[in-house]
Amino acid sequence: MKYISNTSSQAVTFYRPINNYAYYRLFGYITALALHGGNVITMLFALQGDSMKDPEIETFYSLQWVYITIWNVVFQIIYSFLGILCDLPTTLEVKEPMLTKNLKSYREVLFTTIILPFGFAIFIIFWSIYIYDREMIFPAFIDKVIRQESNHIMHTAIVPIVLWELAFLPKSEPKSHKWNLAGTYGCFITYLYVLFSTFARRGIWPYPILKICYGSIYFPMIFIGIAITLYLMYYGQWRVNSLLWGTNVTSKEKV
Repeated sequence: MKYISNTSSQAVTFYRPINNYAYYRLFGYITALALHGGNVITMLFALQGDSMKDPEIETFYSLQWVYITIWNVVFQIIYSFLGILCDLPTTLEVKEPMLTKNLKSYREVLFTTIILPFGFAIFIIFWSIYIYDREMIFPAFIDKVIRQESNHIMHTAIVPIVLWELAFLPKSEPKSHKWNLAGTYGCFITYLYVLFSTFARRGIWPYPILKICYGSIYFPMIFIGIAITLYLMYYGQWRVNSLLWGTNVTSKEKV
């Protein structure tokens, strides 16, 4: 990012040393991996033995890949590994291979289309429903195997992880957002396919709120609301990005 000093008769232009932010990003990636990795191991141990004799827990476990929260955890883990690969050459002060330059482009696309929109949407929607009536989104029986610490890692810590990356990774806003939005809604539609195909095969929904609203006008409104939230989160990030980095971040200024 350029800064202009007017302390002399001739303006002086210089660049903010944003390469230093690679170290902060690495800290964020390692922290995210530690949180999610440790949480996954903890939950896997909890979902063993006598707990699986409970019919509700058994059903909950069998639906694990139908929960959008689990998808998001996987996305953040993949993104953290990708981020480490992107920033290692900078932190090790070695020549950046062409592969790393390509990975940086993928990192930016993944963050802007999936990581940020879904991270914020899950946080907003989950806690809004949870506060109103937790039985509609995270029934009390789940507490038998998922502690509140694990719940907060999956539904709260995901936002600080995203904000940390937003603060330390400058991005160039594309001239057209259609391909990015195609990625965001492509992921959303893929999830809906898994959700509805599971219901078609097994006749159950992973979230009680879907069972409650099924067959009413509120049912489609849920998905319309999610789609709108994703849209707002996607476009909102560019406003924040411009406030943090300005509107003219170029590829040479990016790390």
